[in-house]
Amino acid sequence: MEASTLRWILVIVGVLVIGSVWLFGNPSKKRKPKASRRSAEKAAKSGAERREPTLDGAATGSVSMDEMAADAAVAGNLESGGQGELPIGAAPDAEPMPAPKPKAPPKSNRPPGPPPEKIVTLFLLSHDNHVITGAELLQAAVSTGMEFGDMQIFHRLPEGSETPVFSMANAAKPGYFERDEWNTFETSGVALFMALPGPVQALDGWDSMLATARRMSEILHAELLDDERNPFTRQREAQMREEMREFDRRKKASG
Repeated sequence: MEASTLRWILVIVGVLVIGSVWLFGNPSKKRKPKASRRSAEKAAKSGAERREPTLDGAATGSVSMDEMAADAAVAGNLESGGQGELPIGAAPDAEPMPAPKPKAPPKSNRPPGPPPEKIVTLFLLSHDNHVITGAELLQAAVSTGMEFGDMQIFHRLPEGSETPVFSMANAAKPGYFERDEWNTFETSGVALFMALPGPVQALDGWDSMLATARRMSEILHAELLDDERNPFTRQREAQMREEMREFDRRKKASG
């Protein structure tokens, strides 16, 4: 698979995961109340120093895709309880337990290529708080002709090409799948996405991805959602097919 394709697949996975947090995550988090002006003045008079948070290495310029993916993985680990906590009843002078190291996301050391012109996405969300297990997901992937490979996600590869027609990622953090954890793996949903232009015409790729998504929704007992996370309707299907035709027309006209 080309270096640009590999790296942009990881970027796309990160974007899909971030966009899916509100759908698959816990929306009941509460914000901490802001400190009042009176409290701030009191703290200033008592000599307390307030240190503003900073971002290490926040220099101007572009940030590499690998750094973005690593930051997303670390954020996901901390949000899911990855930060160590002091045991209840510990001595006041006891040192806090060290936080476990987050697993590094898949990386590619080659430079990135140009971004895709268009990304087409479909989501599969499990019904009634049911979780999708690793065994169920593997069965669905094998039954629909998808292969586990680059970036630790699934791909539909056309014959004679290493560039995927479309791919499937975990819709929950960290976005990819652990090869050795299928027996314990669980998720609330997955995302199928296609980066255009691809190895086949946009309309052909879309038809293949939609058919795969529908078959997987039957196997996984999951609901098929569009790119805006709404139930996928016939009207939306007709709209997407027209968009794919227009994309193919533009690409053919441009050369």
